[in-house]
Amino acid sequence: MPLGLKFFVALFLVMFVGLAAFTYINVRSEADDLLEQVELAALRTTDLIKQSTHYSMLINRKEDIHQIFKNLSHMPGFEAIRIYDKDGEIIFTTNPEERLNKVSIISEACQVCHRYPEPLKALATEERHRIIKSSNGHRILALINPIENEMACHGSGCHLHPDQKFILGVLDVQMSLATVDADIARSRHQTILASVILVLSVLSVTGFLIYTLIRAPVRKLTAGTRAIAQGNLDYKIPLQRKDEIGELSNSFNTMTSELKRAREELERIQAHLIHMEKMASLGKLSASVAHELNNPLSGILTYARLLQKKLNSGNLTPDRLSSIQRDLSIVGDETMRCGNIVKNLLLFSKKEIGEFASVDLHGILDRCTQLVEHHLKLNNVELVKDYQQGKAEVICDKDQIQQCFLAVLDNAVEAMPEGGTLTIQTTADQDRRKIKVEIHDTGSGISDADLPHIFEPFYTTKKEGKGVGLGLSVCYGIIERHNGEIAVKTRVGQGSNFIIELPLRQGAS
Repeated sequence: MPLGLKFFVALFLVMFVGLAAFTYINVRSEADDLLEQVELAALRTTDLIKQSTHYSMLINRKEDIHQIFKNLSHMPGFEAIRIYDKDGEIIFTTNPEERLNKVSIISEACQVCHRYPEPLKALATEERHRIIKSSNGHRILALINPIENEMACHGSGCHLHPDQKFILGVLDVQMSLATVDADIARSRHQTILASVILVLSVLSVTGFLIYTLIRAPVRKLTAGTRAIAQGNLDYKIPLQRKDEIGELSNSFNTMTSELKRAREELERIQAHLIHMEKMASLGKLSASVAHELNNPLSGILTYARLLQKKLNSGNLTPDRLSSIQRDLSIVGDETMRCGNIVKNLLLFSKKEIGEFASVDLHGILDRCTQLVEHHLKLNNVELVKDYQQGKAEVICDKDQIQQCFLAVLDNAVEAMPEGGTLTIQTTADQDRRKIKVEIHDTGSGISDADLPHIFEPFYTTKKEGKGVGLGLSVCYGIIERHNGEIAVKTRVGQGSNFIIELPLRQGAS
């Protein structure tokens, strides 16, 4: 999951949980406050009803009380108003059909005071109300207000209430909470809507800031790392910012510049080392080449003197002319032989790094064996070629690959001073699209102590003046540059087998 998305999801979860808790607490608090206000209003209403009926009760004017209840029944918000006597009989009510009905002591309205064996003499304010459900499904706030036996009551001549009774009856007022519930629902919806709008607004702004300040710059940094991984050291991250990401971008650009400079320096040193190894190989070849050139040159000199004698004799018979032509043909062949030797040396000694092109690897191997042919003869080494059928086409710098093979062949010949067999075998692996070249000698082999270091620069086991230890290290660099692999299998006293793998050209068989 991207970093920006992780931050966005985390922020969303925090805001969702926080605002959900805030919304719940806020709505619950508003509902409780509103219900408390309604309860206080209902309590005041019961007090007003008691006061408005107080005088009529003292003088026992029941018709006045009935009229008051009748008037109250038409007021909105009242579900029912009743006065129960001490026996649970409904004395006054806004519903005439309920008059003189008697409710059970276990009814909800009576249980508030009669839930104990002895009826309560006083009732706390918070215990006076209850919430019930109407037949229509809306909530009703029911509140009871005890009618106490006051001094004016039991002292009045028209009443029969002894002073030992503390409670004469109960005023029960039921008020509809439909409007209150609608207000609570509307407040809840408004709060939820405001919370959703707030969340969406904050998340939109946060998402934009995350994309602008984090996601887009990180994507540019990622693109830069991919470009560097692909070898494009000229890539620059186009970020001009004065924060940590801008500092990271500047450091990245500085790093790529330093990497480019280091790579250019490394390539320059590598080219120099390759040329040094080439010159060292050229020097080692010079002795055998000099001997190789000496034979045809001696023949040319001998035939030149012989021709001079034949021409000086003046007796140019047809047989003698035919002999002269034959001698001249030999001189020409030997001269071309010398020219080819010199040409191969000149081609090998070129310093320029060639272009990659499609080349037949067998042709490169044949040219290398021609260059070391006399070296093989001098050391009594038999050459065996075991090429696969057909061409082995690869995309390579043929001069560098030739230099690599020549270095391996030269080392193989030097490992057999007493003679032996040098085998060159090529095998194509079509599944892996690789061509494998194995150069096997029957020489002294490589010791276990020297084997881990043979590809290290300037590491050599040869006597002083015989080598500088660059041959195989240069070979390793050349093969690696061609996306190939080089390895060696060896055993002391049984020879070495250098294995070089190079990618086949696409479409080559």
